[in-house]
Amino acid sequence: MFDVLKNLLGAFCFHFWTKRLPRHSRRPCANRHLKAPRSEHLPTVEACWQAYETFVLCAAIAQGLLQLIALQFGSLVWQHHRLYLRTQSRELPSEKTVKQVVAPMIIKQLIFFPKNSIIAKIRRYFAGAKDDDHHNQRRVA
Repeated sequence: MFDVLKNLLGAFCFHFWTKRLPRHSRRPCANRHLKAPRSEHLPTVEACWQAYETFVLCAAIAQGLLQLIALQFGSLVWQHHRLYLRTQSRELPSEKTVKQVVAPMIIKQLIFFPKNSIIAKIRRYFAGAKDDDHHNQRRVA
């Protein structure tokens, strides 16, 4: 699980940082040498840690979805798999195989969506709201 989270999904490649976190050595050291953040910086540090944990949680959910797709739709995944694979070692596809099949499908769905899809309606709504705001600003000026 850790290998998939780390290497396939990039769950620990987060770049959330704050200057409010005290600097520590990269080498392991005793806990008694750790520095605590100043009390006025605690809300910022807590928000940073919350971002770390949320990012890893989303990756864990994504891993679970990949496993669920592999279990429920394994044969369909193998039918749509077009990348080179020396030998299919088992009937159940791995998380990596599922990701290789599903990722392009999701991207296609997000780019080429029907005019009456919910995403299209949301885009039109916000595009119309921005156009209306711009039009109203011109009218006021």
